[in-house]
Amino acid sequence: MPVQVNKSFFKNIDVSIWYIVESEEILLSKIDLTKNCKERFDSMKSNQHRKQFLSVRNLMKKKKIDLNDLYYDSDGAPFLKSNKNISISHTNNFSAIAISHHPVGIDIQDFRSKISSIKNKFLNHSETKLFDVDSVRDLTLVWSIKEAVYKIHKKKGLSFKNNIKIDSFSNDFKNSLILVDEINKKTVYKSQNIIHSNYICSIVKSDE
Repeated sequence: MPVQVNKSFFKNIDVSIWYIVESEEILLSKIDLTKNCKERFDSMKSNQHRKQFLSVRNLMKKKKIDLNDLYYDSDGAPFLKSNKNISISHTNNFSAIAISHHPVGIDIQDFRSKISSIKNKFLNHSETKLFDVDSVRDLTLVWSIKEAVYKIHKKKGLSFKNNIKIDSFSNDFKNSLILVDEINKKTVYKSQNIIHSNYICSIVKSDE
């Protein structure tokens, strides 16, 4: 099976990344979809989205997570009925999941040049001093981190530019410290970042 990553981050977050090379039929043959999963799957028109959906369920199977344990809230965020937390992400030919006993956020992004045209929508002034603002790789890293933070923070309306602020990078961009700055409240998160030639994946946890 084309599982590219299967390791622990922050010592207690189990992360898996799937490189999707199989057909929809092969992916579907490896799992038994629940009624709810099948309804979601059947509603998808895009073949790519369908394969991403199936690859995530295959990752869950490899982690011995019963698909009946998975459900989504009204905002579309995934949860497990057990005492574990799950975060899910996918981009083109890659899908990723993170499992932890504590809240977690994961985001995976491939490289797209069009990100340069929207950088002013998610970069604040202090962040422009931390990396190369003309680098697609660096911009993708920032976007991935902020997406993962948005998932773990679970609050609608957060501004990627004004509320989610990357404070620092270390270890050649493999680690970062992030501040969610809200009125009368500040929350600090940490990320570990996988910088691959084909994608960037960020795993975020609370700084406790």
